[in-house]
Amino acid sequence: MKIAPRQIDGFLRAPRPEIRAILVYGADAGLVRERADALARSIVDDLSDPFLVAEISPASLREEPTLIADEAAAISMTGGRRVVRVRDASDAMVGPLERLLDDSPGDGLVIVQAGALTTRAGLRKLFESADNAAAIACFADDAQSLDRLIHDTLAQRNITASHDASAYLVANLGADRGVSRSELEKLMLYVGEGATVSLDDAMASVGNSSAVSLDNLVMA
Repeated sequence: MKIAPRQIDGFLRAPRPEIRAILVYGADAGLVRERADALARSIVDDLSDPFLVAEISPASLREEPTLIADEAAAISMTGGRRVVRVRDASDAMVGPLERLLDDSPGDGLVIVQAGALTTRAGLRKLFESADNAAAIACFADDAQSLDRLIHDTLAQRNITASHDASAYLVANLGADRGVSRSELEKLMLYVGEGATVSLDDAMASVGNSSAVSLDNLVMA
């Protein structure tokens, strides 16, 4: 199934119990990573726990196509539901993932991360059409979502921003969610807790990371 944008936040907090595998994809690698981590944390408190979190690389899956199903069916020695993470996914993985969804062994949640995918991509077709799978698209922040990200992030340290500073930040962030958060962390360290960010503060601390989008396009 395809998760609509308005449903994403709620789904990240509590994935539907019948969902066995989730595809998180898009050109915004930082947002893909952030949402995949949020999904994993909805099941497991500690993402570094080797008993509850399994990492599968494309290379290991090529050598052992049943690895995803085996990990999804495995029972944790410490109890609790497990998470199986697959990064840098491509259409070469459609076969093993299709077999997983057809058989659905165990109760592990499989989280698959991928870059930008067209509507013709096999991964998207598989996850969007299956009743026990879900697909979440990750697009670059628009002005509205970026403004919300900026103010929500600053509020964590009781920091506010002037109108001019907010406008500057919206214009110079947004190409990648991970980069945007990193720049905001740098800004918060620069001004200190409880401060009000001025335009001069924003210009001194935050560069134009929106240009990263062109680099991403060239790399894609």
